[in-house]
Amino acid sequence: MYATASLVSAWLLIEQPGAWGPDALTESKLPTEIAAELERNADDVRILLIRNRSRIGDPIYYKGYSGGRDVAPSLVSMPMDDPSDLLDVDMEALAQGDTGTGTVVDHPIYLVCTHGRHDICCADKGRPFYRAMSAIRPEWTWETSHIGGDRFAGNLLVLPRGDYFGRLEPEDAETLASDYEANRLDLTHHRGRSIRPRLVQAAEHYLRNLEELSGFDDLAITSYRRNRDRAEIVFQGPDASFEVHVTSHRDPEPVYLTCRSERPGHGVIYEIDRVTRI
Repeated sequence: MYATASLVSAWLLIEQPGAWGPDALTESKLPTEIAAELERNADDVRILLIRNRSRIGDPIYYKGYSGGRDVAPSLVSMPMDDPSDLLDVDMEALAQGDTGTGTVVDHPIYLVCTHGRHDICCADKGRPFYRAMSAIRPEWTWETSHIGGDRFAGNLLVLPRGDYFGRLEPEDAETLASDYEANRLDLTHHRGRSIRPRLVQAAEHYLRNLEELSGFDDLAITSYRRNRDRAEIVFQGPDASFEVHVTSHRDPEPVYLTCRSERPGHGVIYEIDRVTRI
């Protein structure tokens, strides 16, 4: 499950409480011409539909950036008086880390994938976890459309940092939220952070578990070199630096990559070749 976070830095989250088809953006109550225009302009921005069935109030949307380019993670919310307001979002600026105007959100928001029309796993596993999360963080928790990794449901994306978690059960909600709000990761369920290349996600997962480092800031990347399916990453830890060599290759064992798969496919395996304390 580790090293499977989608590779995304910039986000546009649109509150859309109605039903979602398999392609949520274009198969929802969002006007067709607006959905099409957003899709054309969002090359480097991930668009998700969100809903909170118990929320009362006017629709909103979020603009988020998960970090990188020497820009810190950030998240702002905006009222959506009309869906056409979405066309005013500067997608190019957002992709570079400029979230623009809006109300700054100074807490995490929890996005639980419940997109059953995309993959039934997300409904079967996502909805129970959503209910558990919304019971303890009702104003911070949303259902979301497809975020990737259906076979790891229940899946959770936490913004603005872009942390992915998977195989979550309702009983995991309280500890995960408490730890996260104390700047600690639930390493058992952490799939990776969306701004990290997959090889880096794998190396970080291994090193965090090896050294028991769950704090957000326990590891900083000081060097990253990649040659096709191999990478060398240097991490600065609390007391030492570590050089990690990691390799990826095709998993020879076929697995069903989604719940709706008609035949098995092949995933990716990451192997740690060497860890050196430097």
